[in-house]
Amino acid sequence: MTHTFKLSLMLVAALAANNAVASCGSTACSINTNWDEHSASQPGLSVDLRVSTSTADTFRSGSNKITADTTKAGEVENLSTVNTMITAVVDYTVDEHWGVALNVPYISRTHQHNFNDDAGVPQGVDTFDAKALGDLKAVARYRWELNENNGVGVKLGVKLATGKKDFTLSSGPNAGTLPTEVTLQPGNGSTDLIVGAFWQNAEKGAALSWFAQGLWQQSVNADPLFKPGYQLNVDFGARYAFNRTLSGLLQINGQLNGQDSGDNAAADASGVAGSSTGVKIISLTPGVSLAVLPDTNVYALMQLPIYQYVNGEQLTSNLGLTAGVNHRF
Repeated sequence: MTHTFKLSLMLVAALAANNAVASCGSTACSINTNWDEHSASQPGLSVDLRVSTSTADTFRSGSNKITADTTKAGEVENLSTVNTMITAVVDYTVDEHWGVALNVPYISRTHQHNFNDDAGVPQGVDTFDAKALGDLKAVARYRWELNENNGVGVKLGVKLATGKKDFTLSSGPNAGTLPTEVTLQPGNGSTDLIVGAFWQNAEKGAALSWFAQGLWQQSVNADPLFKPGYQLNVDFGARYAFNRTLSGLLQINGQLNGQDSGDNAAADASGVAGSSTGVKIISLTPGVSLAVLPDTNVYALMQLPIYQYVNGEQLTSNLGLTAGVNHRF
């Protein structure tokens, strides 16, 4: 199995990238591009470095685009959140069954919203700017062959509360104070359990292969003032090898985020904590991978949401881009 083939299998197996929406904050999710994860592979180490970017600047209620009420008191989440995430994934394949991956994200996030006084009189624009390491993830996997063309596997991992979560607003009427949106911070303070399963079909010598994956993430320890909702990703993908070096990729990604809870969870006009959190998203994600050296691949993915539904009122993104390089030692 060529390195291009293995990378392609992983890319169609990727988690939904850059499509998570939580209040006005995070619009970038980590994406797993370890090329060996869903295919039979030789023991060894691989390192993946990628950059993902997205801009949340479309205000929604339910599935509809809306215009924010700029006359209400307090914060008006009507401007934008720009996310750039640089992620290093260090993966070690122990044998044909076992492997483990460590995901280390560096997050750069800027956000702007209008702020009004208690009478609804505009006071200016609050700006948030954060650059720091995010929450680390470690995920182990076990894979076995059903037959010569089909493999299945399971995953078990943890997200740690390692990301910084005390950045303050950098300018505006509330400069120097903590933003009320916990999801803007590089870390959300929770420890999460990650479980999942995957299936992969790749007939030997065939240009076309298929993939399916489900992954569940649930907080098991969090601040009483903010507990993130669960996240479920369900992904289906196909890969087509044009030649020995170039492959095309196509995914359909579904994501379901449960509502956050706690007094610091974002509220809508009703004032109920968590009522402006939680989403349902279906995205179409085409991409390509190219083998530039025998053990080095470059790749690019573009994610296009085709359905978005948000609870309450939230900023959403209409495009996510990811590009990176993977090297096997």
